[in-house]
Amino acid sequence: MRPRVPRTLRVLWWGWKAEFSGAAEYRADLFSGTIVSAAWLAISVMPMLVVSAQAPPTAGWTLPRLLFLSAVWYLMDAILWMLIMTNCRRWSFAVQNGTLDALLLRPVSSLVLCSLGSIYVQDLPKVALAIGLGTGAVIAGGGPSSAVACLAAVAAIGCACCLMWAAGVLANYKALSQVQFDGMFVVTAMHSLARVPTPLYGPTLRLVLTAVIPVAFLATVPTQIFYGAAGLWMALVAVALSAGVVMLTSRLWRRELRHYTGAMG
Repeated sequence: MRPRVPRTLRVLWWGWKAEFSGAAEYRADLFSGTIVSAAWLAISVMPMLVVSAQAPPTAGWTLPRLLFLSAVWYLMDAILWMLIMTNCRRWSFAVQNGTLDALLLRPVSSLVLCSLGSIYVQDLPKVALAIGLGTGAVIAGGGPSSAVACLAAVAAIGCACCLMWAAGVLANYKALSQVQFDGMFVVTAMHSLARVPTPLYGPTLRLVLTAVIPVAFLATVPTQIFYGAAGLWMALVAVALSAGVVMLTSRLWRRELRHYTGAMG
């Protein structure tokens, strides 16, 4: 029997490839999606431009650093709408109409297939826009503190993507046994809180958003690592945290499947 992980990745890629092929037939939708994404990015960045123009930097958060944080945040927004919203919000309907049964019978990782099987291609331009904004922030305010810091920040951003995915799964996996369950508001709340640098919150809320609910690791920590405002060891913390959360997510998913009775249950 072939290893499950390579098989899962192949199935995942075939599904995404079909989504890309379908989107290629509707180029006008992709173009309009790019325009809308660019407009939302401009709206998201505008408050920071206004505040930076009217007040001096707070706690070292200059305009380029705020823009870089916005770029990371917008990348998380892309993950949220391309993958999490597209897949996790379908689970209740999939349980009711029986399509989830077919997914669970496939010889692949059910968690990966159910949470990443579909991709909303129209939001894919958000990734390019986020990279463009981050590049502009670097050009405007200087590069990373070092090459190692750059690599550590990239690793921290990858961990942030894992945390966003895990948050989406954990907020919705109960739909397998409680069909009307919908915890997506938790994910959107975390995402909204990540838009503001965590050090700008009060001490109590800052502690909660760092040590209890890891909102800081979605955008603030990668930005701090990139500009040398946080030690490189924070990247190791991000890796350990994301690995632990992914393991917890996988375990809770398998546990929930034991309570899943199927569409006819």
